Amino acid sequence: MTPGSILDMHGRFVKYIQRQRLITDKNRILLAVSSGMDSMAMVDLFVKSEWPFAIAHCNFQLRGTDADRDQQLVERTAKKLDVPFFVQTFDTEAEARKSGESIQMAARRLRYEWMEKVRSDHGYQAIATAHHRDDAIETLLINITRGTGISGLKSIPVKTGHIIRPLLFANRDEITTYCREAGISFREDCSNLEVKYARNKIRHQVLPALKDLNPSLPSTLARFFERMEATEAILNAMIEQQKQACTRIEGDQLLISMPALRELPWPHYFLFEFIRDFGFSESICKAVLSDKEMQPGKHFYSDTHEALIDREVIIVHPIKSSDASGPVYVEMPLDDQIGDTPGSTVALAGLILHFYTGDAEKETDLPDGPHALMADISKLTFPLILRRWKAGDTLMPLGMKGKKKVSDLLTDVKLPLHKKKNVLVLTTAKNEIIWVVGVRADDRFKITPWTKRHLRVWLKIS
Repeated sequence: MTPGSILDMHGRFVKYIQRQRLITDKNRILLAVSSGMDSMAMVDLFVKSEWPFAIAHCNFQLRGTDADRDQQLVERTAKKLDVPFFVQTFDTEAEARKSGESIQMAARRLRYEWMEKVRSDHGYQAIATAHHRDDAIETLLINITRGTGISGLKSIPVKTGHIIRPLLFANRDEITTYCREAGISFREDCSNLEVKYARNKIRHQVLPALKDLNPSLPSTLARFFERMEATEAILNAMIEQQKQACTRIEGDQLLISMPALRELPWPHYFLFEFIRDFGFSESICKAVLSDKEMQPGKHFYSDTHEALIDREVIIVHPIKSSDASGPVYVEMPLDDQIGDTPGSTVALAGLILHFYTGDAEKETDLPDGPHALMADISKLTFPLILRRWKAGDTLMPLGMKGKKKVSDLLTDVKLPLHKKKNVLVLTTAKNEIIWVVGVRADDRFKITPWTKRHLRVWLKIS
């Protein structure tokens, strides 16, 4: 049989699903169908295989009447096949402006969030997407250009949670042949021809050159993906074994033995694997284990956790934090103790702030600039409140005499629109703004020659 012929494709489709254990006889599958060649071929293969399914379509309103015609074709197909049809229209451009994402990332997120809701609400066991082998190769090359580990070398997994990809066994040419022989109607997305997008540039410029070097590239990389899946499984087993040997859990703390860690090859890599789920980067893990940073008492931070070096142990524990929207209340000591008094470390909206009180006459190691605050404690009312800024907030910017709206200040410093919504303000208990965090302090609370004790706040920059 010719690769891509009707009998060949259907037989391979069924065998692939059985071998990968993607569907059982009792499963009901929700198909993500765009009207393109790949997803329409997937619909036809499901019909021939007699697995129960429904069709879900997203209209992202990005291509005018073409998007409407895509929806009409998918809806007609579902009606002709007498299968359930779900459709959702999104204002994708507005969502991208609101979230600060690219159009492509916003569309992807909206698509998967909505389809998961449909799947869950209507009792479907999985969502099937029409990714094929060429998509996997393109994703591999994108991952390599961004710098990736073993997981990225696997490219697109066959299954992720409730998402299955039953066409990964076939390449684009085989699907094209199948659609032609089976007489399948589909619509082309003209944006797929535009090389301004990274994936399209790889598809139309890089892949043809690689296939000239190796005409068997698709089958060669299919074997490569299998090897990477096996390699990752072996590596994960080794990491888990070493994690059991090097760590222990006490309450909400993870304790890591540094002597045991240093016995391992590439110890910073193992440390990264032990604590990556807490948001720590590989560069932070290298810093933790560098000779210069190994003194007891050193702190390292992710958005949600602190790693503290305590003699021969690294202690990882959650940072005091509120929910995603805040506010966080910060209590500080107000006694007459001389010297620096450790205060609190708090996190909100992905930022980490360290609070200290101290004797104003002592020198401090507080860095200069907008990421640091020094205020006169006698002018503050506690508890302090860390929250997101809101319309109507005003302050008296340091060095100025009049009041200014926070919204105008953010415009003056040319903060990008998508970052404005995450700006935090630190206020007194009376809701007086002390600091627009990372931007500008308020003049009313500055230290003077008469200040006895000060509040120091440092914004941690990862």
